[in-house]
Amino acid sequence: MSELFSFVIISFNRADDTIDAVKNVLWLQDVPGWTKEIVVLNNGSTQDYAVFESYLQQLPAESRSLIHYIHHPQNLGVAGGRNLCIRAAKGKYLLFMDDDAEIVQRNAIQIVLDKYATYEKDRLAIIGFLGKIPATGKEEMPLKNPALMEGKTDVFYNLFFGYGHVFPKSLIAETGYYQEDFFYGMEEYDLSYATVKAGYSILFTRDVLVLHKINPNGREPGKTTYARMFANKVIVLYKHMPMLYVVSHFVMWSAFFLVKSKGDIGLYFQTVRSLLQRIKKAPRQVMNAAGMAYLKRVKARLWY
Repeated sequence: MSELFSFVIISFNRADDTIDAVKNVLWLQDVPGWTKEIVVLNNGSTQDYAVFESYLQQLPAESRSLIHYIHHPQNLGVAGGRNLCIRAAKGKYLLFMDDDAEIVQRNAIQIVLDKYATYEKDRLAIIGFLGKIPATGKEEMPLKNPALMEGKTDVFYNLFFGYGHVFPKSLIAETGYYQEDFFYGMEEYDLSYATVKAGYSILFTRDVLVLHKINPNGREPGKTTYARMFANKVIVLYKHMPMLYVVSHFVMWSAFFLVKSKGDIGLYFQTVRSLLQRIKKAPRQVMNAAGMAYLKRVKARLWY
């Protein structure tokens, strides 16, 4: 009996892009002993998805049977949407891609399986992929210091891009689900710290490239996004790291938000008030010594 390899696509107001993303997954080469599963979440879209639903109906029965389409009436955000999909997916591995993203390598599933086999002794949990913006041709790496990648294809790190990553479903039993009041922003940091704390490693690889079109539909205004990033990042540090790092993040991200918001003091204090209320409910378990050693070994940026 075949193992399932799940693809998770969360969609909001991007029906046409979602069609392209599903086509992309169907195009990927199958691997003997594995069957694709594609979980697509319509995350409370306010635009009509009839074109996407029509596309699904027109697929051959064999392809349509691979797709689990969920239409949720409310927007659960990225964190809540991922949690819903994690619960719904049945695969051993869950590969997450944005609805406006496509994978370049047709043998991506085999590449991922090979990485897990190669780095099994390193307790590999999450694999993050290289990104590229088609409109500009610019490649994106999660590494804060790109020099770490010089001459390498793979490097262990502490972060990954949400629009292209994979991990075994079993990981969630040890890290816990995403904190759903994050809605959007910094949920990858939260899972990254929890993963390292649980004794696992995170790999960034250039062997899988994800084209990220960055469709503006479904994206929040800039100030709102920066406010979410500021608050969520501080909460992530509070949940996982010593208090000194929490304080440094609060100071640096306050400055970042005020610059990006062009000095919107009203929104700043509104965000801080919300942050202080939310942080009271956040579970705090400080990173253990082994986890801190890993973060320092991979040269993670810890202060801001």
